Amino acid sequence: MVPDEPTTETKPGVCSIYEQKSKNEIDENLKEWKKSDELTKFIESAAIKKGVNINTSVTEGDIKKLSDDLTTVATSTSKYLDTTLYGQENDHYCAPACGQMIAKYYGVTHTQNFIYQKMGPGYDIGGNVYNKNQLNYYKPTAGLNKPNSVYVTTFTFSNAVSEINNNRPFVSIKDSHSRVCSGYLSSYPDYYLAIDDPLPEDYGYSFMEGFGSEDYRVYVRS
Repeated sequence: MVPDEPTTETKPGVCSIYEQKSKNEIDENLKEWKKSDELTKFIESAAIKKGVNINTSVTEGDIKKLSDDLTTVATSTSKYLDTTLYGQENDHYCAPACGQMIAKYYGVTHTQNFIYQKMGPGYDIGGNVYNKNQLNYYKPTAGLNKPNSVYVTTFTFSNAVSEINNNRPFVSIKDSHSRVCSGYLSSYPDYYLAIDDPLPEDYGYSFMEGFGSEDYRVYVRS
């Protein structure tokens, strides 16, 4: 443990075990927490659908109602990539923030302003990057140098699984807002994407999102 406040004759001091943990240990703990959280949400969702109140004692009958869903959980598949979450630095930097996350995943450090300039020329109302113009950063050697990157308007959950299984985080666009997809959870009949959202500004937020709400994608490919 690392002391936050030293121990004295009159005070016991304050210590934190987290300061002693390596980044890898912390990242692994976060991944395990995310998996546990997803499992909890899946069971809660199944309980609601089956009319089971999990806030009270669960009866044998309730367990039978949930048995099929719990079997599905046991056979579910998932994968999560080791991305770094960045919050967007202003209200029109969602695409550059996504570029920063994906670049970091590949070991490249670029600022959001650098990425924003590369994604031009031409910006939407309010200074937002046009969806397709994100390729202006991902494809060229002067950008991320991923020449086979592509902007798509039709896609499936299986496409997302393929990208993640090939260790390629991608841009998921919803309501003209860019986020990074860094994983998936497949538990038939439910399908989820792991989303790293650059909002709120300067912080960002990671969560699981049910498949079916995206509008466009940008696949980032070498």
